[in-house]
Formats: sequence, structure tokens, C-alpha cells
Amino acid sequence: MKHKIENLNVFITPKAEKMKEFKGIGWLEFEFPKPIRTVLFIYCGYIENRKNGDDCYEAVGRLYESSNPKETGEDHIGKLYIYVYDHPENVRYETFYEQLEHRPDGSFYIVTQSKELFYYKPRKK
Repeated sequence: MKHKIENLNVFITPKAEKMKEFKGIGWLEFEFPKPIRTVLFIYCGYIENRKNGDDCYEAVGRLYESSNPKETGEDHIGKLYIYVYDHPENVRYETFYEQLEHRPDGSFYIVTQSKELFYYKPRKK
């Protein structure tokens, strides 16, 4: 399913403020297997030598099904990673997602865009 950032409710924490400088990020389209209405960007930082020696910025957002997850107490259903390669002549974006599948016992699966599966179980206190 294709989504466009400008069509979502977008919230940005102070740790992600840098991403406001990237022109055109609102028009960015990305894939996610479920419907989403909200993205909360929680981080944006610089990465050296990510791919083929290219430096970039990474913006990380939590994805939610509802329009107001704070009111509903909804857990995020995935994460969106946006890699911004900021060259003088051209800004290039690359996206990647992880989908979360929560279990009643508090554990969850992470399913990556490349279909890798990881299981996490919370530690007992």
C-alpha cells in the first residue's frame, strides 16, 4: 500500500526538527502493508558512510493506524526510516519500513520490508 507523507497527520519531536530543512519530504511516497493515518517523527541524525561511502541523514518515524494515537493510547504499528542524501544538485530520498505485530503477552514481532522476521519478548521485572 502506498502512502504519502503530506496525506498523513505529521508530528515532529524536538530530536527530529532537522528534517524540516529537507525540501520535498512531504511529497515523499513510501510503502507500508497496512493503512496508516499518523506519523510521529522521533529522530533525525547524520550518518557517515551508510551506503557506498555516502553520508546521509536518517529520519525515523513511528506509524499509527488512527488519527489521534495519543487519545486512543494506540501502540505504533511500525517504523518508517527515511534516508536523505543531500547532494548540492539533487536531494535523493530512500525509505525503509519495519512493521510491528504486537502479541497479548507484551511481546512483538518485527517484520522488515525485506520480509526478515525478529521476535522480542519484554524482560520480566
